This record gives sequence, structure tokens and C-alpha cells, in this order.
Amino acid sequence: MTPAPSETAELIIRLRQQLILAQVRIMELEDEHDRLAPRLAEIEGLLAAAQRLADGKIGEAAHLGGVLADTQAHAAGLQQQLAGAGTDLSTARARLAQAETAVAAAEKALDELRTEIAAMKSSRRWRWTAWLG
Repeated sequence: MTPAPSETAELIIRLRQQLILAQVRIMELEDEHDRLAPRLAEIEGLLAAAQRLADGKIGEAAHLGGVLADTQAHAAGLQQQLAGAGTDLSTARARLAQAETAVAAAEKALDELRTEIAAMKSSRRWRWTAWLG
């Protein structure tokens, strides 16, 4: 069954119209492509720059993580030194207190001896025998 010649002509006309519409749509899409291509290139450039920046920041973060670990280790060492210095200070304070007590006792003994010497020198016996010495 072949269609009638008028139907065939009608189909050909419809097909040509659809072809023309498709060509117009293709041209519109090409125009849209031409319009969007520079924007796409710009966005791709921005994305590449953002990726480079992100890579750099990742490297910086890794470096700073190492610096943080080193700083924390150093701080822990300083904390241990501080604890040792605190112990040394407590020991030194205790020794100082002992030394101050010893000095006070020595000064007291010295004062007692001076008082005793003064009493002895003021005695009559000293005055009588001092010239022998």
C-alpha cells in the first residue's frame, strides 16, 4: 500500500518544515554554545585556580600540622623543665630555711659569746689579769 500522491506531498512538506525547524533549533543551539563557550572557559579557569589554591592550602595545612606537633612536643618539654624547676625551687627554699635557721642560731650564739666576753671584760678578775695575757 502506497499512500496517495497528495498524502506523500503533504508528508514531504511536513518533513521539510520539521527539517527547517530542526535546522533553526541547531543554529540557536550553536549560537547558545558560542555565547556560553567563553563563560565555560572562564569557569574552568576559575575552577583550576581554585584547585591550585586548595592544593596549596592542603600543603600549608599539612605543614602547619607538623609545626603544631613540634610546638606541642616543645611545650611538653618545657612543661617538664618547669616541673623540675619547681622541684628544685622547693628544695632550694627548704635548704634556705635550714640555712636561715643555722644563721639565726649562730648569730644567737655569737651574741651570747659577745655578752659573755663583755661580762668577762667588765669583771674585776679580768681587769686584774688581762695584762698577763
